[in-house]
Amino acid sequence: MTTSIDVIIPSYRLIAATLLPILKLEKPAGVEVRFYIIADNPAISVDKTILDIIDDRNVFLLINPVNMGASATRNRGIEAGKGSWLLFLDDDIDVPPNLLQTYANAAIAHPNEPGFIGVVDMPPAPTLFADAVQTNGSMGVFTVARQKDSFAWGATANIMVSRQAVGEVRFSDDYPKSGGGEEVEFFLRVRERNDFTNYRSLPDAAVTHPWWGNGKTDLLRFFRYGQGNSFLAARNKIYRWYDFLNTPETLLIAFVALIASLHSRIHTSVFAFFAASVIIEYIVTVTRVYRINRKVSPVLAWYVMLLRNVYEAGILYGNLKRRRLAGFGERFNYEGAVKQHNFRLNRFKIIKLALYIIAVVLTWKCVYTSR
Repeated sequence: MTTSIDVIIPSYRLIAATLLPILKLEKPAGVEVRFYIIADNPAISVDKTILDIIDDRNVFLLINPVNMGASATRNRGIEAGKGSWLLFLDDDIDVPPNLLQTYANAAIAHPNEPGFIGVVDMPPAPTLFADAVQTNGSMGVFTVARQKDSFAWGATANIMVSRQAVGEVRFSDDYPKSGGGEEVEFFLRVRERNDFTNYRSLPDAAVTHPWWGNGKTDLLRFFRYGQGNSFLAARNKIYRWYDFLNTPETLLIAFVALIASLHSRIHTSVFAFFAASVIIEYIVTVTRVYRINRKVSPVLAWYVMLLRNVYEAGILYGNLKRRRLAGFGERFNYEGAVKQHNFRLNRFKIIKLALYIIAVVLTWKCVYTSR
């Protein structure tokens, strides 16, 4: 059976400098390769250098009639071709010339695998914020193929899956158009369809992804990720578990208590607890950053704290926006495990809980002595 690969590239800007090297990748001998660029921008003015390479035989350009969002755009790419393998790539990555050969070799050697996870490297962090993103582990799935032999899902920036394994599974339109969560669900659903078989890691298939905005501070991006990921636990309950309240959840309850106690003698104590929660989170983050980098960096710890809490606030907002109070304490197992253990403890949670207990005791003493 002939190996065939459909390369699916969703794009909004269609920047020739990054798209052309992808479209000109070396094609493996005896392997059919077709490229499908799906432009999610009906008003796009396509660069002539891109138009010159479109031949509707090996390279196709599909322009969405309206802005359809990440899920629908990728789905259109899936439907457009008939290749036995689907290679998802971002439109702004730097690719090695042998990327297709690496994937083709894997497909030929392991034809029954549901898919192969490639590596997405980031350049050295150009800013402290970018350093915080790496320290926080926000993009850990980008390099999971170097850490594990297989994994439950991968980033659509660089991953190839079997069309047969995918079957009728598609990216869900229930997620925000800007993306966030839909790729996790898609690959988990494909995995479920194939007896929960993980995707094989392919560390040799490595691409490089640029830093968004050259690493400038962009908390809104991670808030959006959180908002999108808030759908995951609700829609995929076998991976759901419950844990102690995180800082945004705790602060929201403390804020409500603060407003409710506005004209009460305990108002000052509640405010003290609110402030203590932020301080506790920072202390724990400083400890975590030191454990990872073996250095004390107050500013880096501040960025890491902001990233984590903005992301978790996005999840909280997404649930509250849909009036899902069940989202409080709700967590999602990104490892793909279906047997959950609620209220897990680790060294950082123990430190945090101990500090919270101290804060509660001190707050209670303040209330008691104010009577």
